[in-house]
Amino acid sequence: MKRVLGLWDLLVIAAAAIGPAFSLSTTLGAMVGAGGSATPLALIAVTLIMAAVAAGYRRMGERYPNAGSSYSWVRIAFGAHVGAYAAWVLIVGNIFAIVATAVPAGTYTLALVLPALAQNPIADASVGALWVLVTGILLNIGLRPTARVTNLLLVAEIVILAISAVLAFVHPPVAQAAAGGAFPGIGGFAGAIVIGIWMIDGWEVSASTAEEAEGSTDAPGDGGLAGLGVSAGMILLCMVAFMRVGTLAGFADNEGDAMSYIAGQLGGSVWRTVVIATVLISLAAALQATLVYLTRSFFAMGRDGVLPAAFGRLDRRDQPAIGIAVLTGLGIVSTLASGFSPSVQAVFATILSGTSFFLGVLFLMSAAAAVRMFAGEGARRLSGVALPAIGTVALVGVLAVSLVQADASTRRFIIVSAAIGIPLALWRGRTWKRAA
Repeated sequence: MKRVLGLWDLLVIAAAAIGPAFSLSTTLGAMVGAGGSATPLALIAVTLIMAAVAAGYRRMGERYPNAGSSYSWVRIAFGAHVGAYAAWVLIVGNIFAIVATAVPAGTYTLALVLPALAQNPIADASVGALWVLVTGILLNIGLRPTARVTNLLLVAEIVILAISAVLAFVHPPVAQAAAGGAFPGIGGFAGAIVIGIWMIDGWEVSASTAEEAEGSTDAPGDGGLAGLGVSAGMILLCMVAFMRVGTLAGFADNEGDAMSYIAGQLGGSVWRTVVIATVLISLAAALQATLVYLTRSFFAMGRDGVLPAAFGRLDRRDQPAIGIAVLTGLGIVSTLASGFSPSVQAVFATILSGTSFFLGVLFLMSAAAAVRMFAGEGARRLSGVALPAIGTVALVGVLAVSLVQADASTRRFIIVSAAIGIPLALWRGRTWKRAA
């Protein structure tokens, strides 16, 4: 693939993939519901865990710059079968992430133009599917134009979020503010950390563009770390501010639309419209980045033989056109299927919990791969071994507690999805070994 991305592009893609406004709007309510007054502490904890994992990503990307990123590194470290299972985990986590991004995009679009339909599952899914189609078309034009659009979207998003945080800080605290609640207990705190994985997920997208990055091989890792820091800092600032003017009950009643709730607390329908538009901008940028990550990962999987070889081919423009077309179509179908859920909130709640868990598993496997790769190298002892090891242990504990604490439907979704991946991994892993 053509090398068209500089360090700034990589930072922007990583930060936009996190989508601070989108993350706050769709995840803050659930995270506050689990973590209560300790929610900012949970965000700091998950950011530190992700930073430890990101250090390993930087080292692995420096040595093995590969469009498959985490999947490829797990395969290199642990072999074909474990690598194929990592591919399955990546696919499950990120295909559902498309739906979890596209459906709110549909909701917020309708909230601006046809408010009466904004909570209609079929209408939301239909408009969300249209967003997936437009995003796929833009990505097919080229990654460089996609990065330019993402740059503009991210700048607008950060400006509006900063103004919102300032307004919340100067606003008098409300009675029974969420910031003053009791500590939720270990189970609730762990649950908030797992939800936080989704909230700040996306920084790893830069690693999947390693074969399209200009300059040194550590640029994608640097871009991911910088994107994580910028986005997590902005989210933390807004979180602390918003929890002064929102109550636990208010966040619970607006679990999938926290930004709109906060805009109402700050006053004025005009500002609410501005905030809705900002979340929509954030959703568009996050959806673009998710498709970038998946198409590049599918390209590497096709090249390795884990997926059909057609995915590993480039067209005359050096674009993975087949992967873009298939994933855009799959995203459209999955998004439309979500419209048959009884409510928008019901489908999003299940997808949020399940996707957060699988993303956590993928990060855990990637961090463990870094430990395995660099265990015997003294020069990589801190960033290649110690920090990823800390991230691995922390993720094992958090994911275990969250699985025990999860509701029955979420636990069933996780267990069934994880089990389906085992025979697939054995089959595709054997196929890859034969091809090799």
